[in-house]
Amino acid sequence: MARIAVLDRDRCKPSKCSQECYRFCPRVRIGDKTITFEDPSGKPRISEELCSGCGICVKKCPFKALWIVNLPEELEGECSFSYGVNAFRLYRLPVPKEGSVLGLIGQNGVGKSTALRILAGELKPT
Repeated sequence: MARIAVLDRDRCKPSKCSQECYRFCPRVRIGDKTITFEDPSGKPRISEELCSGCGICVKKCPFKALWIVNLPEELEGECSFSYGVNAFRLYRLPVPKEGSVLGLIGQNGVGKSTALRILAGELKPT
């Protein structure tokens, strides 16, 4: 399992901090572009490919806007929908059978409503 730092965009206050996440990141210090500030709001963007998940940025952030999550290995070619870079991804859609009832159960935030929106045609799969 891979580890990555995730940003809570509501807690991040780039105008009130000294970019500690960027300044103390060991990957940035060796020259990698692990954390960039391309967003017009000034909030950092963390590269999924380059982040090692060390957790230093989490400890240094004064607003507790970062945390580390464990990522499962990505299923090759199975991504059905993605909200964007470093955002929620849905893998494999349920397959309803004609004339039968389909029930979706699971924890909050696992993609049940997104899957139904794709099946209803409200969202386009990627």
